[in-house]
Amino acid sequence: MILLGKVALGIAGTAVAGVGLLCSEGMIQVKVVEKRPEGHHIRVIAPALLLPIGMHFAPKESISDASAEIQPWLPTIRAALAQLRECDDFAFVEVKEPGRHVRVAKSGGSVIVDVNDEEGSVHVSAPIRAMSSAVEELAASAPAMER
Repeated sequence: MILLGKVALGIAGTAVAGVGLLCSEGMIQVKVVEKRPEGHHIRVIAPALLLPIGMHFAPKESISDASAEIQPWLPTIRAALAQLRECDDFAFVEVKEPGRHVRVAKSGGSVIVDVNDEEGSVHVSAPIRAMSSAVEELAASAPAMER
């Protein structure tokens, strides 16, 4: 009986460690609400670590093309993401019009996009750390002579 308890404790500990690792980059959140009768309500919350992992399953040709295009911009992207991690929260842009509101902001360790109009609302939140990981994964996918 004691052995069974130790095995269960080992499995539970491994599961907790696995969840901790999976969530270490934070969570990506997407929420879409259509403002009409019987409109769709979609909410997805996923570990941000899935973003760079998912890139391994994307078609290699598409990743290579994207990687080649991003190469000249890598120093700028890296510098911008580093500064975003360090700076205080702020709004990049906010547009308010009758019936429309768009806001793109840095809040905590995430970039948040909120769009709200008569037809629906969209909320996207992505951790800056996960964006950095995805950019580095994309950069590493470049053919050797382009890096």
